[in-house]
Amino acid sequence: MRNALRMAPLAGVLLAAVLSGNATASLVSEDSPFGAGTITLDTNTGLRWLDLTESNGLSHDQVLQGLMAGGTFEGYRLATSAELGQLFLDAGFVLDPGTLGSFIPQNHDPAVTLGGFVGVLGTNGNCGTGCTFSFSAGFLGDPPFIPNTFAEGNFAFFDNTAGQDPSSPSAPVGRAILEGGSFGTGFSGQGAWLVQVPEPAMPLLFAAGLLGLTAVGRCRDGSS
Repeated sequence: MRNALRMAPLAGVLLAAVLSGNATASLVSEDSPFGAGTITLDTNTGLRWLDLTESNGLSHDQVLQGLMAGGTFEGYRLATSAELGQLFLDAGFVLDPGTLGSFIPQNHDPAVTLGGFVGVLGTNGNCGTGCTFSFSAGFLGDPPFIPNTFAEGNFAFFDNTAGQDPSSPSAPVGRAILEGGSFGTGFSGQGAWLVQVPEPAMPLLFAAGLLGLTAVGRCRDGSS
């Protein structure tokens, strides 16, 4: 039942994943006041994602304080699970409902790619001797699905091609999780998925201004 509840808000994202398959990567690195290459622009959605490394280790309360006026992250907000799901898709992840949350070979390269953009926060995952495991997690703005936690999303990838851990797949694999649970005490390996809302395009603003002037002109003509 809990799994069904977690999946419900993501139905649109998952349907898009099934219909489109592996999406073409549409991510571009940009500079910000935080430093060079600290923003990932998703050209498909227009959202700008702050690197997870900039909020790594902060508690949920510290992130919220940083989002307030004058805070470290003023001008950003916590992303939703649906927005993160779209970012995963645009990075090339497969988010088939049957494999969401599982390690599969198709998601290894997209996870490595996304890690190169937003940052890999942990490389000490426990997957056995001879197996390398990297991961990144971040808080989300959704209501929690698990009591006394905060919503989060994460991705991870590992390589067990040496086959030294028989309990893990003997291949490079990756995983994406949406709306997981986190206690939010702040730890190495977790940050916050922070986004900037895209600004209106100048042509649209110009058109809106023209419409406003036209409306004013008509009112004046009607009153004369």
